[in-house]
Amino acid sequence: MSLDRRSNKGIRPSALVAALALALLFGGCSPAGEISGHASDAGHLGRADAARDAEVPRTDAGVADASWDAGGGPVDAGGGEKDCYADDKWTCVSVSPAGPYGKRTFQVPAAQNWVNTGLYLRAGQKATIAESGTWNIGGDAGESIDHGPCVVGDFVARIGLHYKDKALTCISGQGTFTADKDGILYVGALPSNDLGETYETRRNATGAKNVTVTSTGDTAPTVASGAVAQYDFGKVTSGWVELAGEHVLVTLPTRTAKADQAILLAALERLDAIYELHEKLRGARPQHGQRLRFFPDGTQPGYMLAGNPVRMASSLVEVSSEDRISNAGAPPERAQVWGFAHELGHDFTFVHGAWNYQDRSLESWPNIFSVHALEALGIPPVDNVTGCPSAKGSYNTWDAWGGLCFLLQFQYAYGWKFYADFFRELNTLSPSQVPGGRPQWHFVHDLFEKTSGKDVTPVFRTWEVPNPG
Repeated sequence: MSLDRRSNKGIRPSALVAALALALLFGGCSPAGEISGHASDAGHLGRADAARDAEVPRTDAGVADASWDAGGGPVDAGGGEKDCYADDKWTCVSVSPAGPYGKRTFQVPAAQNWVNTGLYLRAGQKATIAESGTWNIGGDAGESIDHGPCVVGDFVARIGLHYKDKALTCISGQGTFTADKDGILYVGALPSNDLGETYETRRNATGAKNVTVTSTGDTAPTVASGAVAQYDFGKVTSGWVELAGEHVLVTLPTRTAKADQAILLAALERLDAIYELHEKLRGARPQHGQRLRFFPDGTQPGYMLAGNPVRMASSLVEVSSEDRISNAGAPPERAQVWGFAHELGHDFTFVHGAWNYQDRSLESWPNIFSVHALEALGIPPVDNVTGCPSAKGSYNTWDAWGGLCFLLQFQYAYGWKFYADFFRELNTLSPSQVPGGRPQWHFVHDLFEKTSGKDVTPVFRTWEVPNPG
């Protein structure tokens, strides 16, 4: 699920469906985009039970179905600081630029993809965590995952959001958390393994826990977009912050925030604009409509891995990298945003957990969103896209770019409204109504014909894509 803006290298998952279990394969990509090596991932992803799949997902993909009492956490969680974004659905914990952290009490919605507690711990430092309340994560509660000791439905505390980190601490009632490494403390419900969250394993989560965190550790503030231009990042003694746009969160070292402070607001606004354009095309929001976090992982399988968080190579938050995420605020001709648009595009292809339609094209569909967004923003596309109008290829041999060129033939013929209409139709279907494997192309073919009102079989045959004729 990754695309290097310049070389198109990265490790990308492709996916197959087998009965009720999902088996995912990770593949590396050559410069031409071919899927080369694979390593199996047999970890728990979260199964869809029959009752859940029988429900037709809501098009708004919002959080109105969540049942926590206060609709999320307080903006001010006890410290008096007001740097957090204001949100009546999702928790943001306000803290001072410097520690000690002290004591904070806030809500943790089961549907939220990890709450940043605002606490920064160094290896060996401790925090006391107390939790109470109830939540429901869905049909897989109590099942084990393939990293760490916790089971689905547990209240979990972790340092950072490193991919498949085994150092997860499960807490019931009250416990002491000890940091295994330096980093921000995140807490939340465990819905699946880390990969499963990409595929919206929180989509049926309801309820919330009331949580109190107490520590003498340092702080990691969340800074809303309206404050980034004037914020004194030099006062943040932990060296880390999270920046909050309207739709995104960016975890960033303060050294990069200080160096790029003049373009931070523009970077957040451009990432927000990409999100909004993706939403316009899809007609729905992923992950209950909450902000999507970009987190510098450094351990994730590839250059970037979609989900919430979007896990990034550590270099993408370093000033030395031209491709760093904060450089999204540069002028359009220099903004390196294709990869970030691509990963957000993945999240929009996974809305409601109905993703099976992407057979041999898991890396192609997100780029429909990327092309649309960059075109609207006046940002040049990557070179691989420019040859698509005259491209020819075959389903049997295409790479990610060949699949994209095939999909773009319908945009060239019918405009962007074609895909907007296609996705709105897809939004009305539950995951069990969307087939996987080669049969999905018959499904896509028929939905393409319904959307366009035209016979699309000749295009499918030209590209040797499976079709019902």
